[in-house]
Amino acid sequence: MATPEPMADSNAHWSDEVGRRAPNILTGLRLFAVPVFVFLLASPTPTKDLWATAIFLAASVTDWFDGYLARIYRAESILGKMLDPLADKILVTAALVMLAAVPGEPRVQAWIVVVFLSREFIVTGLRSIASLQGVLVPASRWAKHKTAWTFLAIVCLLIHSPYHVLGVFIDFHRAGTVFLWLALGFSLATGAHYAIALRRLFRDASDSELSDRSA
Repeated sequence: MATPEPMADSNAHWSDEVGRRAPNILTGLRLFAVPVFVFLLASPTPTKDLWATAIFLAASVTDWFDGYLARIYRAESILGKMLDPLADKILVTAALVMLAAVPGEPRVQAWIVVVFLSREFIVTGLRSIASLQGVLVPASRWAKHKTAWTFLAIVCLLIHSPYHVLGVFIDFHRAGTVFLWLALGFSLATGAHYAIALRRLFRDASDSELSDRSA
Protein backbone atom coordinates (compact mmCIF):
# COMPACT_ATOMS: atom_id res chain seq x y z
CA MET A 1 0.00 0.00 0.00
CA ALA A 2 1.39 3.42 -1.02
CA THR A 3 2.42 5.73 1.78
CA PRO A 4 1.02 9.29 1.90
CA GLU A 5 4.38 10.90 2.72
CA PRO A 6 5.10 12.27 -0.79
CA MET A 7 1.69 13.98 -0.94
CA ALA A 8 2.13 15.34 2.58
CA ASP A 9 5.60 16.64 1.71
CA SER A 10 4.21 18.26 -1.44
CA ASN A 11 1.41 19.96 0.50
CA ALA A 12 3.84 21.16 3.16
CA HIS A 13 6.18 22.55 0.49
CA TRP A 14 3.27 24.31 -1.23
CA SER A 15 2.10 25.76 2.08
CA ASP A 16 5.60 27.04 2.91
CA GLU A 17 5.94 28.54 -0.57
CA VAL A 18 2.64 30.38 -0.22
CA GLY A 19 3.67 31.58 3.24
CA ARG A 20 6.97 32.93 1.91
CA ARG A 21 5.30 34.78 -0.96
CA ALA A 22 2.33 36.08 1.03
CA PRO A 23 4.09 39.04 2.76
CA ASN A 24 5.12 40.65 -0.53
CA ILE A 25 1.69 39.92 -2.04
CA LEU A 26 -0.01 41.64 0.90
CA THR A 27 2.33 44.61 0.56
CA GLY A 28 1.44 44.79 -3.13
CA LEU A 29 -2.26 44.74 -2.26
CA ARG A 30 -1.68 47.59 0.18
CA LEU A 31 -0.10 49.64 -2.59
CA PHE A 32 -2.97 48.75 -4.93
CA ALA A 33 -5.45 49.89 -2.28
CA VAL A 34 -4.08 53.45 -2.32
CA PRO A 35 -5.59 54.59 -5.66
CA VAL A 36 -8.87 52.85 -4.75
CA PHE A 37 -8.88 54.70 -1.42
CA VAL A 38 -8.14 58.04 -3.11
CA PHE A 39 -10.87 57.49 -5.71
CA LEU A 40 -13.45 56.65 -3.06
CA LEU A 41 -12.65 59.65 -0.87
CA ALA A 42 -12.78 62.00 -3.87
CA SER A 43 -16.08 60.60 -5.16
CA PRO A 44 -19.38 62.43 -4.50
CA THR A 45 -21.20 59.33 -3.21
CA PRO A 46 -22.82 59.70 0.24
CA THR A 47 -21.21 56.49 1.52
CA LYS A 48 -17.68 57.45 0.47
CA ASP A 49 -16.49 57.98 4.05
CA LEU A 50 -17.44 54.50 5.23
CA TRP A 51 -16.01 52.79 2.13
CA ALA A 52 -12.76 54.77 2.34
CA THR A 53 -12.50 53.92 6.05
CA ALA A 54 -13.03 50.22 5.29
CA ILE A 55 -10.29 50.28 2.63
CA PHE A 56 -7.88 52.08 4.96
CA LEU A 57 -8.56 49.64 7.81
CA ALA A 58 -8.15 46.61 5.52
CA ALA A 59 -4.87 47.98 4.15
CA SER A 60 -3.63 48.69 7.67
CA VAL A 61 -4.44 45.12 8.76
CA THR A 62 -2.33 43.75 5.90
CA ASP A 63 0.60 45.75 7.29
CA TRP A 64 0.44 43.81 10.56
CA PHE A 65 -0.33 40.51 8.85
CA ASP A 66 2.51 40.60 6.31
CA GLY A 67 5.02 41.26 9.10
CA TYR A 68 3.59 38.36 11.09
CA LEU A 69 3.85 35.97 8.11
CA ALA A 70 7.37 37.17 7.30
CA ARG A 71 8.48 36.28 10.84
CA ILE A 72 6.64 32.93 10.94
CA TYR A 73 7.96 31.73 7.58
CA ARG A 74 11.29 33.57 7.85
CA ALA A 75 10.43 35.23 4.57
CA GLU A 76 12.03 38.60 5.21
CA SER A 77 13.57 39.76 1.94
CA ILE A 78 15.39 42.85 0.70
CA LEU A 79 12.40 43.65 -1.52
CA GLY A 80 10.01 43.25 1.39
CA LYS A 81 12.12 45.41 3.70
CA MET A 82 12.08 48.15 1.06
CA LEU A 83 8.43 47.91 -0.04
CA ASP A 84 6.78 47.43 3.37
CA PRO A 85 7.70 50.82 4.92
CA LEU A 86 7.28 52.47 1.50
CA ALA A 87 3.71 51.15 1.23
CA ASP A 88 2.97 52.38 4.76
CA LYS A 89 4.24 55.88 4.01
CA ILE A 90 2.35 56.08 0.71
CA LEU A 91 -0.90 54.97 2.38
CA VAL A 92 -0.59 57.45 5.27
CA THR A 93 0.53 60.26 2.95
CA ALA A 94 -2.41 59.63 0.62
CA ALA A 95 -4.81 59.64 3.57
CA LEU A 96 -3.50 62.92 5.02
CA VAL A 97 -3.39 64.68 1.65
CA MET A 98 -6.91 63.56 0.76
CA LEU A 99 -8.25 64.55 4.18
CA ALA A 100 -6.90 68.04 3.54
CA ALA A 101 -8.43 68.08 0.06
CA VAL A 102 -11.85 66.48 0.53
CA PRO A 103 -14.07 68.41 -1.91
CA GLY A 104 -16.08 71.01 -0.01
CA GLU A 105 -15.13 69.75 3.46
CA PRO A 106 -11.38 69.61 4.22
CA ARG A 107 -10.85 67.83 7.54
CA VAL A 108 -7.16 68.55 8.11
CA GLN A 109 -5.41 71.90 7.82
CA ALA A 110 -2.93 71.83 4.95
CA TRP A 111 -0.04 73.12 7.06
CA ILE A 112 -0.33 70.10 9.37
CA VAL A 113 0.07 67.79 6.37
CA VAL A 114 3.10 69.80 5.25
CA VAL A 115 4.70 69.41 8.70
CA PHE A 116 4.02 65.66 8.74
CA LEU A 117 5.44 65.13 5.25
CA SER A 118 8.45 67.39 5.87
CA ARG A 119 9.31 65.37 8.95
CA GLU A 120 9.05 62.11 6.98
CA PHE A 121 11.26 63.37 4.16
CA ILE A 122 13.89 64.75 6.55
CA VAL A 123 14.05 61.62 8.73
CA THR A 124 14.09 59.29 5.70
CA GLY A 125 16.86 61.34 4.11
CA LEU A 126 18.96 61.40 7.28
CA ARG A 127 18.56 57.66 7.82
CA SER A 128 19.51 57.00 4.19
CA ILE A 129 22.68 59.07 4.58
CA ALA A 130 23.47 57.22 7.80
CA SER A 131 22.92 53.87 6.09
CA LEU A 132 25.34 54.81 3.31
CA GLN A 133 27.91 55.63 5.99
CA GLY A 134 27.32 52.28 7.68
CA VAL A 135 25.65 53.92 10.67
CA LEU A 136 22.58 52.15 12.08
CA VAL A 137 19.99 54.44 13.63
CA PRO A 138 17.94 52.71 16.37
CA ALA A 139 14.18 53.20 16.25
CA SER A 140 12.79 55.79 18.61
CA ARG A 141 10.84 54.40 21.55
CA TRP A 142 8.14 56.97 20.72
CA ALA A 143 7.76 55.82 17.09
CA LYS A 144 5.01 53.31 17.92
CA HIS A 145 3.06 56.03 19.72
CA LYS A 146 3.31 58.25 16.65
CA THR A 147 2.10 55.43 14.42
CA ALA A 148 -0.81 54.53 16.71
CA TRP A 149 -2.07 58.10 17.13
CA THR A 150 -1.72 58.78 13.41
CA PHE A 151 -3.74 55.64 12.63
CA LEU A 152 -6.50 56.59 15.10
CA ALA A 153 -6.59 60.16 13.81
CA ILE A 154 -6.95 59.10 10.18
CA VAL A 155 -9.68 56.55 10.95
CA CYS A 156 -11.71 59.04 13.01
CA LEU A 157 -11.31 61.83 10.45
CA LEU A 158 -12.33 59.46 7.67
CA ILE A 159 -15.52 58.50 9.53
CA HIS A 160 -15.96 62.24 10.19
CA SER A 161 -19.64 62.26 11.15
CA PRO A 162 -20.84 61.76 14.75
CA TYR A 163 -22.31 58.35 15.57
CA HIS A 164 -23.70 56.46 18.53
CA VAL A 165 -21.39 53.49 19.18
CA LEU A 166 -22.66 50.98 21.75
CA GLY A 167 -24.92 53.67 23.13
CA VAL A 168 -22.11 56.23 23.41
CA PHE A 169 -22.23 59.39 21.28
CA ILE A 170 -18.87 59.96 19.57
CA ASP A 171 -17.94 63.03 17.58
CA PHE A 172 -15.40 61.34 15.32
CA HIS A 173 -14.19 64.56 13.73
CA ARG A 174 -13.39 66.14 17.08
CA ALA A 175 -11.77 62.92 18.35
CA GLY A 176 -9.73 62.67 15.15
CA THR A 177 -8.54 66.25 15.53
CA VAL A 178 -7.33 65.57 19.09
CA PHE A 179 -5.57 62.38 17.98
CA LEU A 180 -3.98 64.26 15.07
CA TRP A 181 -2.47 66.84 17.43
CA LEU A 182 -1.08 64.02 19.57
CA ALA A 183 0.33 62.36 16.45
CA LEU A 184 1.88 65.65 15.37
CA GLY A 185 3.54 66.06 18.77
CA PHE A 186 5.00 62.56 18.68
CA SER A 187 6.03 63.07 15.06
CA LEU A 188 8.05 66.17 15.93
CA ALA A 189 9.47 64.51 19.06
CA THR A 190 10.64 61.42 17.17
CA GLY A 191 12.02 63.61 14.39
CA ALA A 192 14.10 65.53 16.94
CA HIS A 193 15.17 62.22 18.52
CA TYR A 194 16.46 60.90 15.20
CA ALA A 195 18.27 64.15 14.42
CA ILE A 196 20.03 64.18 17.81
CA ALA A 197 20.84 60.45 17.62
CA LEU A 198 22.30 60.85 14.13
CA ARG A 199 24.39 63.83 15.21
CA ARG A 200 25.87 61.77 18.04
CA LEU A 201 26.44 58.73 15.84
CA PHE A 202 28.17 60.77 13.13
CA ARG A 203 30.30 62.53 15.75
CA ASP A 204 31.30 59.20 17.35
CA ALA A 205 32.09 57.73 13.93
CA SER A 206 34.21 60.78 13.08
CA ASP A 207 36.07 60.62 16.40
CA SER A 208 36.70 56.90 15.89
CA GLU A 209 38.07 57.51 12.40
CA LEU A 210 40.41 60.25 13.65
CA SER A 211 41.57 57.97 16.47
CA ASP A 212 42.34 55.16 14.00
CA ARG A 213 44.35 57.51 11.79
CA SER A 214 46.42 58.79 14.70
CA ALA A 215 47.12 55.29 16.04
